[in-house]
Amino acid sequence: MKKEKVFYYRSGKLARTFRYGIFMTLGITLLVGVLNLAILLVSLSVYKNKNIIYIGGGEIRAALSMTEEGYVLGDEMAQRLAEEKQWAMLLDGEGSELWSYRKPAELADSYSRADIARMTRWYLDGYPVWLRVWEDEIMVVGMEKDTVWKYPIEFSIPWIEFIKQVGLYFLMLNLVWIVLLSAFFTRRFMRTRERARIEWIAGISHDIRTPLSMVMGYADTLERNGELSEEARQQAAVIRNQSVVMKELVEDLNLTSQLEYSMQPLRMERLRPAQAIRSVAAAFLNDDAEGGLQIEVEIGGKAEQLTMRADEQLLLRAFRNLILNSIKHGGQSENVEIQIRMWEARRRFLIRFEDNGIGYSEEILHRLRNRKKMEANPNIRGLEIVKKIVLAHGGRVRFGNRKEGGSFCEMWFLRS
Repeated sequence: MKKEKVFYYRSGKLARTFRYGIFMTLGITLLVGVLNLAILLVSLSVYKNKNIIYIGGGEIRAALSMTEEGYVLGDEMAQRLAEEKQWAMLLDGEGSELWSYRKPAELADSYSRADIARMTRWYLDGYPVWLRVWEDEIMVVGMEKDTVWKYPIEFSIPWIEFIKQVGLYFLMLNLVWIVLLSAFFTRRFMRTRERARIEWIAGISHDIRTPLSMVMGYADTLERNGELSEEARQQAAVIRNQSVVMKELVEDLNLTSQLEYSMQPLRMERLRPAQAIRSVAAAFLNDDAEGGLQIEVEIGGKAEQLTMRADEQLLLRAFRNLILNSIKHGGQSENVEIQIRMWEARRRFLIRFEDNGIGYSEEILHRLRNRKKMEANPNIRGLEIVKKIVLAHGGRVRFGNRKEGGSFCEMWFLRS
């Protein structure tokens, strides 16, 4: 025998908010990453345009040739040095100048070993320079003043380790900020969206009630008017009945929207669910003039005294909707048999409604089990309200079909 799947329903608001928050976080992270990449690319482009290309001493030495008149620099290298506004000079092993090109006039023609030592890491009279040293020659390549910042930088290993930790903390702090900003904007967006939707639905419902009340009033007057023909009064009765149906639809739409977005103010009070079940069952039995309705209520001894915090009107609405659904959609026999059982289970208690109808179709069960929004179906409007009322009270609900025929609804609540 195929094992029946169990589906429990919990409030989807937290899940939707969490999913939206995840998408918002990923979106903000992606946006920050794209912005950082764009800034990096722009910075590299600007750096490339502003960066000074250093011509190595080895390249310049290779471009020199010895003639009877001394060293001569090739035209191509001379043009490159001029375009980059650089100068060069070749010293012998003792520091005396052998050759120079575009060398500033204020610089000397020979240098001591101390001058050369300072020159290798610092400046030469304010000119940034680079040295290429051979056994008996030194090529000095320099640039104009105030073009290159040239100083050695040293850091201790503990300082480097500290910088690594700070960088890690900084990255974590950025991630926290991204998450916090995502949560803030997600919550703000969801609240604005929920409030806008509930206000829109409430406004539409209010606008419909006024003309609908007039239609119901006039239809009732026409129905009672003895001067009209029987056919006309029957048509007026149809109009009145359908107006009542429309009024219930508007009320259900408003309640469903309020429960969906947690905008329905719950008037919480301590009550006994056993007493609420009996009062609803008694009301239906009293209204059953034909005697085709049978409701059996079975409540365990301990469950009789259980209490819970709930909105009594909403809880009664849920119980009434379940009984009405069994009456309207039972359709299996002339007599509608409903069994309501309630028993205790640890910190919770279970209320189970059963009937002898044809059960729920696969389509209805699919719609009730699906957490995604789907097109409205009037056949399960009452059941969806039951589901949302239970979830609004922090409970769980399950719909299914009995093996012996008929349907059931289980509702789990926390006891107080």
